[in-house]
Amino acid sequence: MSNSQPNFNLHLTARGYLLDLLIMNSDPSTDQNELREILLFLNNLITFDEMNLRKEEAEEI
Repeated sequence: MSNSQPNFNLHLTARGYLLDLLIMNSDPSTDQNELREILLFLNNLITFDEMNLRKEEAEEI
């Protein structure tokens, strides 16, 4: 796959990293509310990107 081809599984990889981040930062010293907000924000960005990829794919057909 060349660099110009989008990686349609990238959103799944990114969500996996978000879960890893949540697991690694579950210690009591971490501000859990702030972490939840950050994870929600990043998940929304991933979802938005995924929707754009699907839209571009549909437009190519």
